[in-house]
Amino acid sequence: MKKPSVIIVIFWFIGNCMFQVSGQSAAHKNSKFAIIDPTYNSSKQVPASSIKESKTPWIYGAAELESWRLQLLRKRKDEARLNVGYPGEFHKVFTKGAFRLQSPDLITISKLRFKAVGRGKIYIDNKFFTTFSNRDEVHTFHFNDKQSLKEIRFDMEADGEPFALLIEDKELATSSSLWEWKANDQNWQAVSYFAQNIYDIPPHLLEDPTVELSALEIDENLFDFGCELLGHVKLKCEQCPVINVGESVTEALDLHCQQKEQSLEMIQVSEGLWRSKNPLAFRYLFVRDLAEDAILCDAIFSPATYKGAFSCSDSTLTKVWMNSAYTLRLCMHDFLLDGIKRDRLPWTGDLAISMYANAYSFSDPELVRRSLVALGRAGIHNQDINGIIDYSLWWIIAQDQYQLYYGDAEHLRREWNRIIEALQVLKSRCDENGFLIPKGTWLFIDWVDDDKWTALQILWWWAQKSAAQLAHRMGEHETKDLWNKQADNLQIELKKAAWNEERQVWYSKNDFESEITRHPNFLSVVSGFTPAGAAQGIKEVLEGKELKPVGTPYMAGFEMMALAQLGNTDYMLKHVKEYWGGMLKQGATTFWEAYDANDTGGKQYAFYNRPYAKSLCHAWSAGPAAFLPGELLGIKPLADGWQHFKVKPRVASLENVHACVPTRFGNIEVDVEDGCIRVKVPKGTVMEWKEQLIMGPAVFKEKL
Repeated sequence: MKKPSVIIVIFWFIGNCMFQVSGQSAAHKNSKFAIIDPTYNSSKQVPASSIKESKTPWIYGAAELESWRLQLLRKRKDEARLNVGYPGEFHKVFTKGAFRLQSPDLITISKLRFKAVGRGKIYIDNKFFTTFSNRDEVHTFHFNDKQSLKEIRFDMEADGEPFALLIEDKELATSSSLWEWKANDQNWQAVSYFAQNIYDIPPHLLEDPTVELSALEIDENLFDFGCELLGHVKLKCEQCPVINVGESVTEALDLHCQQKEQSLEMIQVSEGLWRSKNPLAFRYLFVRDLAEDAILCDAIFSPATYKGAFSCSDSTLTKVWMNSAYTLRLCMHDFLLDGIKRDRLPWTGDLAISMYANAYSFSDPELVRRSLVALGRAGIHNQDINGIIDYSLWWIIAQDQYQLYYGDAEHLRREWNRIIEALQVLKSRCDENGFLIPKGTWLFIDWVDDDKWTALQILWWWAQKSAAQLAHRMGEHETKDLWNKQADNLQIELKKAAWNEERQVWYSKNDFESEITRHPNFLSVVSGFTPAGAAQGIKEVLEGKELKPVGTPYMAGFEMMALAQLGNTDYMLKHVKEYWGGMLKQGATTFWEAYDANDTGGKQYAFYNRPYAKSLCHAWSAGPAAFLPGELLGIKPLADGWQHFKVKPRVASLENVHACVPTRFGNIEVDVEDGCIRVKVPKGTVMEWKEQLIMGPAVFKEKL
């Protein structure tokens, strides 16, 4: 491989290849027709962010804010009467603890000013100084003479919420890396920092903003907001209105359904104005005996920018990408949530696919980080994450992928001990061959009735390889070697136990009489367990019709990645158009929790033995936002945070493909058209193209 070389421009024109090189990316321009999000913006956050980035941050205990927000979401799930179980063990925030700053140098102050969540006592150089109460205003204490100190400590207690502290004066500012915290009798450790906001409230109380949207009446008393939304319905009428909502017209008009998926309670907010008490997930609204036609929704949106984009010569695929991004957008709140109607909670398996979609569309690492922290904080000594053994594995895999796609070394340092603890718990559940035994816990993989033993072992191998990569980042080489060795041994044993040598495919379990199923085969490809060059048998069975289909778009996303990596991009695209495109033909603006083209009428909305339990906006269904640009153009990171990436197009029969992939260094733009490729390489990154290394900033062009 050649050494990196600085290339500013390589041939602006090659033959008849011409590209727009200024302004918005070609992918953004060419996909405008497919926009579905009423708040879509590719250049700025909408709604506007309330964060004060340049101000001194608040400090919290590590994982405390995230855990409290998850506690709050779980409470709100019950208040909204969402019919969903949420297994697993979750950390309950500490309400007592302390912050301290120890300085190697003497600090001199004339006053002490701070804001706090909680009440407590202040100690200066281990001597009691004063007490403070739990007030919203700034606490100010003056010294008659200037006070010199090397340590200040706040012993704190809050009521049902995490204690927190804000000091803006530079001598003791909570932006300092010297601040530490502890709870109860724990050891001192690094604090977590969260930005101030324009409302001047503690960060753990900050809610997502709303955008007021109106609806069109499409039938008598039936209104359409044009797309799926999460928000509060608002109606102007004298009496308390009776409403019904639906993600589909069928659900909205089924007034007599006894199994409601969410609370429809309305409250009066002012004279003549009523509002749903809880947020509702819906597109259609039916209002009985409507007196006035002011139909509004305070739609809840996390501030976001459509930094990423995708378009191609097939308009359906372009729409699939855009609707996938909008599906994800609606699920972006405190965390990357599962679904907006039934769940409104984070699940690690969903995160395994939605974090990829986020990387290629919005590139918001904070929501991924928060999800990983909150879900893993309690550990898995008592229960698996989300009560599901494969979700514990996905949590470890996602930690590795988070570093690769977003690059966050500080997060890894904080999480490392919990990652190691989880790995040790999982190892203790293995038999003498290193196989993970799913005893006494839920083995999910997907909503299918197949045997899932082999798929579980492949995920266990992937988690161990991820652990080795994480250990490498931490500089713990013995740990890296340990998990690599264990993964290699597992690979050897699994091939003995579940590999069909004749057909070159995986059985569903360690029984040569068992079925051949899809999940272990495509998971073995996307994980790297089975190299693409040795997977001809897998390719054949995935392309054939002998195997039962996957149960959800969640696993269909991984299957599409595998098909592309096995070289059959045309087959992959055909399936995407039938599967995700099939939902579009049904009028979907966001993608569903599950889809079967054979289901018609009300059957297509039924799930869990309830008529409308199927979520029609589910983050695990947003996979095309990642795999369309990632697999068609082969745009993938090779080093953490996209500092080193590759481009390897496999555009099949498409005439043109355009993608814009956001990174912290700037956008990677890839355009394939008229037999040429053009890549915009951001400053600070290196692109691998065949055997060349192209150092940014550069615009690279070449005939294909």
